[in-house]
Amino acid sequence: MTSASLNILIIEDADIIVHQLRILLSDKNSSHNIRSANSAELGLELVEKSFPDVFILDIKLPGISGIDLLNKIKQDYPLASPLIIILTNMPHAIYKHACLSKGANFFLDKSREFLVLPEILDSYFFKYNPPNSSLCNSPL
Repeated sequence: MTSASLNILIIEDADIIVHQLRILLSDKNSSHNIRSANSAELGLELVEKSFPDVFILDIKLPGISGIDLLNKIKQDYPLASPLIIILTNMPHAIYKHACLSKGANFFLDKSREFLVLPEILDSYFFKYNPPNSSLCNSPL
C-alpha cells in the first residue's frame, strides 16, 4: 500500500468487518487514520469533527441506511470530493445503480471484492497525489 496517510471513515455495524478492514488497510508503509462508527448517525458526528478522504459505507445500517447517508454526505458537502466506497452483502443491481447514481465511486460485494480495497486506495492516492507530489515519500 501507499506510504501516504489517508483519513478513512468506516461506517459499518458488524464489528468483525470493521476489525478486518482495519487489518486490511493497515500496513507498515502507511499511517492511515482509520475511524469507525456503527451507525450513520455516529458517522455523521465524526464527519463534523474531521471530514474524511475516504468513506467506506455499508448499506444496511441501524437507523439511517447507507444509501440515505450517501445522499446526506453529497447534499451537506457538495464541494467535497471524498472517495466513497459502498461495501455490502446486498450486491443487487438496483442497489448498485442507486449508489453509483448518487455519487458513490465504487460498489463492492463484501464476500467477493473485499480484498481489492487496498488497490482502490492506492489508485485514489496516486491519482490525486502523483509521485512528484510533496505528499509522497520518495526514495530520491
